[in-house]
Amino acid sequence: MKSSMIENGNGVHTYNKDLADSLKQIRHYLEKNIRDLSESVEKKDIEIRLLKESLEKANHQAAGNSQLINKLLGDLSKLQNDIEWYKLTYEKRSFLGTVREKLFRRH
Repeated sequence: MKSSMIENGNGVHTYNKDLADSLKQIRHYLEKNIRDLSESVEKKDIEIRLLKESLEKANHQAAGNSQLINKLLGDLSKLQNDIEWYKLTYEKRSFLGTVREKLFRRH
């Protein structure tokens, strides 16, 4: 059959045209897929950038919260010490011991 197409000039031309059309369809298919994939990559890049920014903000906020928690824990410790001092002073010490401590206490 090929030999008859080759002998017939019109058959070769039709074969070449069909081949060219097939290659053109493949090319359009590949170009469309490349465009679609490129758009998808661009969207993913934007999404990744936004997520990185969000993560950075969350890390910054977590660091601030950590500092605040440490400050509050320090305040709680000081208040606990004050409570213990008041317990010792007003529940367990004598009146004279309390007066002496207030007079000689240094800040």
